[in-house]
Amino acid sequence: MAGAGALCWAGLTAVDPPAWHFVAVLTALGATGASLRERELGPYLGVSFATVVLAAALALVGPGGAVVVGFLSYLADVRRQRLRTRLFNAGMTGCLGGVGGFVYVAAGGLTPIPVAISPREILVGVAGPLVLGYLVMTLINTLLIGVMARLVRGGPALRAAWEVLRSLGPGYLMHVVLGLLLVILWVPVEVGVFSAVLILGPLLLAQWTLSRDAAERRAHARTVSTLMGALELANPYSVGHSARVAELCDRMAPRLGIAGEDAEALLYAAHLHDLGLVATAPRLPRGSGPVDISYLAAVVEHPAAGVRMLEDIDFLAPALPGILHHHERVDGRGYPAGLVGEEIPLTARVIAVADAFDSLTTTRSYRPALTQREALGRMDSRAGSHLDARVVQALHEVLDASPWTPTIIDDAVLQRTGDVYDHDDPEVSDHYAAWQPDVESLRL
Repeated sequence: MAGAGALCWAGLTAVDPPAWHFVAVLTALGATGASLRERELGPYLGVSFATVVLAAALALVGPGGAVVVGFLSYLADVRRQRLRTRLFNAGMTGCLGGVGGFVYVAAGGLTPIPVAISPREILVGVAGPLVLGYLVMTLINTLLIGVMARLVRGGPALRAAWEVLRSLGPGYLMHVVLGLLLVILWVPVEVGVFSAVLILGPLLLAQWTLSRDAAERRAHARTVSTLMGALELANPYSVGHSARVAELCDRMAPRLGIAGEDAEALLYAAHLHDLGLVATAPRLPRGSGPVDISYLAAVVEHPAAGVRMLEDIDFLAPALPGILHHHERVDGRGYPAGLVGEEIPLTARVIAVADAFDSLTTTRSYRPALTQREALGRMDSRAGSHLDARVVQALHEVLDASPWTPTIIDDAVLQRTGDVYDHDDPEVSDHYAAWQPDVESLRL
């Protein structure tokens, strides 16, 4: 907020004061956009047509006015949010408007814009500086998102910022074009404040497109949640396991360069990697005793069974390799296809590490939950044979940043579920590697 105030004061004293009725109209339009902001476009991402208004404000009301428009637009957001969040968003947007406004002026942008202006002057004195100012605003905003992602999830901040630009770049481009159109209609075409009404239709259409995409994401999330519920109903012993594996995968992804659509596919695969147990669990032997051939022969079928259950769901297609191959081993002695090293999809190697770690740190009927340190020691001993060493190192890094709490399951729950063997336990993988039937006959 202090930065926004300083930029506002500097902007109002460095150039001519803005037309305050311009500021009022732009603020009202910006507040409408901020209130319709669509947030569910990915982690830390939210887009609204308030950015169009802020782009137009650079030219129409100068740096000081742009601070006021940006600050008040987000301060007046009608959605419920904590005061600290509201003030942070308002202050940050105000600062972005001020910085963009000063870049516009420094690049030779006209403020105020004269009514009698030639096409060349519009191009050189308005369009060019406005695009440059908006570009600087966008770069700063995406860098801030990258820093936030770095603090929360780890991974390179610049890579996270690049993913934001890559996914939302077309939207940003459309917004600056609409902002320039609003400026041209307002002054050179002399439509005045009514230009805000004319531009509102395209703005709402653009916002509707974003909202439709977000609604589709919500529908996908509900589908995944329903499928996870079916798995946990069929196998109560697994309650919470998929969510914990997905959390670990989400934390490791930035450190392994997994971002954008690949990160989304990883999360879907992590949530649904054991869905095939719905079909195979009834055939798994129960009771005490060693892991035997009948158990291994039954459990080996669940990755392919999960893929068959999901293969007709289009949005899950990128997740299927991770689901199918999450029990492969880098030494080639896993299942179902006996893939070796980097033949195994990266998403499957990440799930394998998260899967094994969660198994080790969860109470089992035949052993207590291991501590984080104990479990990581087991993981290290398997790096390069069972598990991908680079992914194990990424797990170390994320747990150093935010330690993991073991999952303690009550004895009564263990007795009620009756599951003695956990197929995710690394020892079960060793039993399979030692038994290992003709792998070629299992290749899909």
